[in-house]
Formats: sequence, structure tokens, C-alpha cells
Amino acid sequence: MNLLVAAGTTNPAKLKPVQAVFGQVFAGTQVTGISVLSGVREQPIGEEETFLGAVNRAQAALAGVPGAAWGVGLEGGVRFDLRGCWLFGAVAVTDGKQLEVGRTAELKLPPQVAARINAGEELGPVMDALTGEQNTKQKAGTVGFLTNGLLSRADVWQMGLTLALAPFMNPEMYLI
Repeated sequence: MNLLVAAGTTNPAKLKPVQAVFGQVFAGTQVTGISVLSGVREQPIGEEETFLGAVNRAQAALAGVPGAAWGVGLEGGVRFDLRGCWLFGAVAVTDGKQLEVGRTAELKLPPQVAARINAGEELGPVMDALTGEQNTKQKAGTVGFLTNGLLSRADVWQMGLTLALAPFMNPEMYLI
């Protein structure tokens, strides 16, 4: 019998790492993507809003796919500090009883990108305009473009998801 994982996205760059990670942890995993609302802005700003979007997506995905054993939410966000604007991802995973979160590494965004985000634009369309490509967020993404392909968006999501799953993989280490 396959383990059904519901991911709160239909984006291939997010579904691929969910399949890769759950497939390594649980043999016979089937991932189903579902379009769900994040409950936050299209371009989340700050850690709190970004993590809230991930949690909302994980819970909605689990509730929205009959028979799913797991719900996963992946939410890309940015944060500003004195050194610039940073892109990161928040990941939430739930089995319906327990909810855990993880986070990706951060990538400093170029000043012209940061200025447009600060003015209210979403990162995906900004990067499409700067790169001349269409729908970059469903491909290698900002990460792929700015690292010259050394990392892809899917690579970064895979890391964040793996970190979120650690308490599920080693529950005895997380007992209070």
C-alpha cells in the first residue's frame, strides 16, 4: 500500500523535493499536489508570515486530500534587515497529530530585486522580468538563476523539508 502525502502546491519545483524526501524515508510514497490557500500575502514578508503560510498550507493539504497520511506546506518568503533582503523558505509537515517546521538556507537578493519587493511586487514576476524567462518559480527559480545553476529551487526545498522531518524520524530524541 502506498503512503499518500498531500502537498499544498501544484508547483513542480516544490513537488519534486517532496517526492524525493518522502520517497527516501518511506518506500512506496505517492505525492499529490493540491492548490490550497496560504492565508498570507502572495509575497510573504518576514519569518512569522512565511511560517504561517507554510503551516496553513500543510494543514489544508492534509484536510483536502482524502486518505492522505501527511500534509506538507512550502512557503517562500523574504526578510529585510540592515544588510539587505533575504530569500528563504519555510516548510511545515504534519501527520494530523504532530506539526513540525523547517527552514531553508537564505540567499541575499540583489538590491534592484529587493527594492521591487519592498514596493509590493512578488519575487517570481520580478525575476521573470529580470531574466527574460517565463515562470521561473516553477523551474530553477531565483536560487538557480543567482547561483548560476549550482543549486536549484528544488534543492533548497529538499533541505528544508528534510530538516522539518527530523523530529518524525527520531522521535525519541525529541521527547520532553
